[in-house]
Amino acid sequence: MNPKLSLFIFWLILGFSPIIGGLSVNLISSVFLVLLASVMGFIYFLFPVIKNKQFTKIFERKYWLKYFLISNFGNALPFCAMLYALKWTTPANIAILNQVEMLYSLLFCAIFLKERITLKQIIASFLIIAGATILMFQNGLSPHLKGDLIVVFCVWMFQASHILIKKLPREINDSLICATKNFYSIPVLIVLMLLFEPEPIFNFNFSLIIVLVYMGVIRYGLSYNLWVYAIRNLELSKTTAVALSFPALTLVLSVIFGYDKFSLFNVSGLILTMAGALWLNKLMNKKL
Repeated sequence: MNPKLSLFIFWLILGFSPIIGGLSVNLISSVFLVLLASVMGFIYFLFPVIKNKQFTKIFERKYWLKYFLISNFGNALPFCAMLYALKWTTPANIAILNQVEMLYSLLFCAIFLKERITLKQIIASFLIIAGATILMFQNGLSPHLKGDLIVVFCVWMFQASHILIKKLPREINDSLICATKNFYSIPVLIVLMLLFEPEPIFNFNFSLIIVLVYMGVIRYGLSYNLWVYAIRNLELSKTTAVALSFPALTLVLSVIFGYDKFSLFNVSGLILTMAGALWLNKLMNKKL
């Protein structure tokens, strides 16, 4: 498949993700949902892994720590946090606040790569912060703010996961990466469930079937494959730029499905954060 087409389909799936998350809130506990989705996602990739005779590579000592970090930073921990955040905030807010990931990318480059932060990067970062602040404080110190802050403080994990994936050798194919991304999440999710959800919510109905199929097969299966394929065949900065635009789709869908209404706050927050994130991404790309 063309990697650009893969990225576009991934973008569509990503746009629906917060909407499905909002649907799941009263149907199933967040950690339990991520656990079931990870198991389904692992099964999804298990067949191509076995077909390519790579099953034993899932447990390879040389890479198990990277697999563990990729899976829990790129899957278990942030997704649990964002599903939990939906108890207070809206799908559109979660999508828009994902733009804060670019700030963490800039900080990682400054701290670990010793890159100098320029004035333009500071201005772009200010736009992201301004947009995020408008969203978070649109209702003052309301419960809404709690959910928004959870998102802001967890999205750094995605950037860490992307960087680790880029550092894996090419002989580790996409299916194997995706299989391990689901597999190494499972033990951590079981522990989290025992600690925080000893009696999980599970209201089985048609809506829950939609949630499980979307999360387990489409989100943790197909979209992982599309994303890993895209970032391994295109520049990470460019794939990130496309992925960062998904909140516009989510906001429209969130209004259509009744989770949100268009307002000065969410539209201006979307414009500011997206403008800042795309500009910052472009500036960082020029330095590579």
